[in-house]
Amino acid sequence: MKIINSLDSLKSEFQHNSSSLEGAVCGLGPIITIGIFDGVHTGHVALLNRMVEISKLYQKESTVLTFSPHPRIVLLQDPQKLKILTSQNEKMKHFERLNIDNVVVLPFNQETASLTAEKFIEDILVNKLNISRLVVGFNHRFGSDRITSENLEKISEKFGFGLEKVPSFDIYNQIPSSSQIRELLFLGDIQQANKLLGYNYTIEGKVIEGNKIGRTMAFPTANIMVKETRKLIPANGVYASLVKVKNRCYKGMTNIGLRPTINEKNKHSSIEVHILDFDDNIYYEDIEIEFIEKIRDEIKFPNLKELKKQIELDMLNF
Repeated sequence: MKIINSLDSLKSEFQHNSSSLEGAVCGLGPIITIGIFDGVHTGHVALLNRMVEISKLYQKESTVLTFSPHPRIVLLQDPQKLKILTSQNEKMKHFERLNIDNVVVLPFNQETASLTAEKFIEDILVNKLNISRLVVGFNHRFGSDRITSENLEKISEKFGFGLEKVPSFDIYNQIPSSSQIRELLFLGDIQQANKLLGYNYTIEGKVIEGNKIGRTMAFPTANIMVKETRKLIPANGVYASLVKVKNRCYKGMTNIGLRPTINEKNKHSSIEVHILDFDDNIYYEDIEIEFIEKIRDEIKFPNLKELKKQIELDMLNF
């Protein structure tokens, strides 16, 4: 998969990578879809899979056009409240897993935000990407004029590229959305969030030193500093998890919260994980935590002895 971050290289990249079935589509370049794709959830995957399918049919390259930073930051739409489901690195991993050929990361700024949909299509999709066909979802909107997929037909006819509208995707009688998944994670409903995502919600971080109190209870924990500062952290509580570290995967118990039994005055939430059947020194190692199920809320115990008893019970439920 090729990741393209420079607008200056767009035209040359796609002018030299254009093969087509004669008459199949109007343009010479790739099949494109556009979006933020935060979470790359099951609804996104249905759209992306359709784009890849069309690309193979027309012998074109599949191309995702996405943006950085998140438009809400540039448009000042409560950027301090913005919590994302996937970092840029995580998003790229999902795109690669789906066999996308190219990802164009377009810098989002005030100039980009001011473009109408038609102007954006002409300047970026037609003149720089040499688009042959645009694939959009049923509820897709873009451009400063926020046009819908229904309004795209005249524009596609004007510039001579094909248009594919992908219908809504239902899973468990729901239409998945990034905002709905965020709400489920804020509530700690990991299992339902994972169903809509199509995979286990994951955070990436680095192991940092803690106060080592867990070792005194025979349950050493790795304290995690999350790499992406805007990453959504699930609700406080204790979670059954899978932990990936040093290229291996282990079971783990992850605690998110204030650790009131250890320090009842603590006002800063932390993330720590006890990795089962593991005793290596992993300070400053990269780590991934996949959340499987919330076991219980965080509780203040009268002492460490009672906390240890509860942790032992928690592990029996995993």
